[in-house]
Parts: sequence; C-alpha cells; structure tokens
Amino acid sequence: MKRTTWKGDIVFSHSMAIFRGQVGDNRLHSHWASQLTIALDSELSFETDSGAQSAKAVYFPSNTAHRLESGFVCSIYFDPLAESIPTALRRGAAEGWAPLSLEDLPRQLASIDDSTDLRALLNSELLSPPDMACPEPRLEKVIHEIRTRLAEGKDIDRDALAEIAHLSPTRFSHWFVERTGVPLRSYKKWLKLRVAVDAVLEGRNPMEAAVMAGFSDLAHMSRAFSESFGFTYTDALRAWEQTNQL
Repeated sequence: MKRTTWKGDIVFSHSMAIFRGQVGDNRLHSHWASQLTIALDSELSFETDSGAQSAKAVYFPSNTAHRLESGFVCSIYFDPLAESIPTALRRGAAEGWAPLSLEDLPRQLASIDDSTDLRALLNSELLSPPDMACPEPRLEKVIHEIRTRLAEGKDIDRDALAEIAHLSPTRFSHWFVERTGVPLRSYKKWLKLRVAVDAVLEGRNPMEAAVMAGFSDLAHMSRAFSESFGFTYTDALRAWEQTNQL
C-alpha cells in the first residue's frame, strides 16, 4: 500500500507546535502532548478507543489514544503543563477526549484557515499568555531544574528531583503524575524533543541534535517524535522547510 505523507506547514515554540495541512499515515496512538485538531475543509474524521468518530474539532488530553483520518486540518500540540491551553478545552475534556464545534472555540482558533499566519497565532496572547506563577512552588522548582539541565545537554535523575521536592523517590513519582497528569519519564522526553527540534532548526544535523538532546541515537529520537506527534520528524522537517519558503 502506498504511503500517504503529511503535507503542510508547521511552527514551533518552547511549549507547543502548530501543524496545518493534509493528514498523512498514522495509527492509533497516544502521546504526552495535549492536542487540539480543527477540520479546515469539512468535518473531521478520527478514531478513538471507542471507534470511529466525527466532529468539526476535537481536543485530546495527554495520553488519549486517537488516530486522525485524512483531511485538511490544523493541529495544535500543547506542552502537558502549558498554561496556554484554553480553559474551555480543559473543562470540556475533563472525562477524556472532547468533540467540539466552532462555537466552542476561542475566536482566533475558530477562524483558522489556509491563510492564517501560524507564527502570529503561535505568539498571540491566546497561546502565549504572560507567565503565570505555578500554583505549587515545589513543582515549579522541579520543572525549572529539569528544563535547565536539559538545555545544557545534561539530565537529572528521579532521586535528585525527589530531593528538591523533599519527597522519597517512590512518593515523588506518584506526586509528579498527580500534579502534572504525565509520568516524569514521558515529560522529560517531551522536553528533550524540544531541545532536539531547536538544534535541527538551528542547522545541526539530526544525529547531532539527537545526541545533544540526550537521546541515545537518531532512531531513539525518531521514535520519541512519532510518539509525541503521530508523524515522523522527517515529515515535520519537510513541513517546516515549506513554511520557511513562503
């Protein structure tokens, strides 16, 4: 069977990615990024654990199994801890994935089309609000330490983070999931991907970027990317290159 590739444009920030274009091959999968997908042509067709579904838009919280059918869409991938996820989406998906109408979305998202400036949307106050104080100082310290270490090309293990939070390692693992909704290992993979993507966009070759981000090799980074977005980093790089030719 002929492979259907992802075609479109994509932009990244430190806490999210926005893809707009034609959906390519993907299988039922779940990832640590939360995802909002909006149909830009007709109605969106997708699959969940409950079977085939359709809606004008859909929001998948972190770790929700799904598969997109073909179509022209805009997908926004949010850092699991992002303050930028619109409150209406969080509320609507309190019990799992949430089908949405355009009326359910903020105006800036409901009006996305093939002429929308994705960089401007990415940097808008809706998706990049002013920094907000973390409701729990311990969690803020832990996240800051993880991000700082990874940005330096280093890692930090669970025991060291548990010490920062003044918890035992075992209790820390449960506490982190309770506070963030994702396991520590998964969240660190997401942040490592951000380091790798930034390195590629700065001109590093993919293998070098993978090692800089703390992955064992390019194959390890590729698997993590597919797990996070449902499509390969090669598809994303091709879309990014197309964006920058516009």
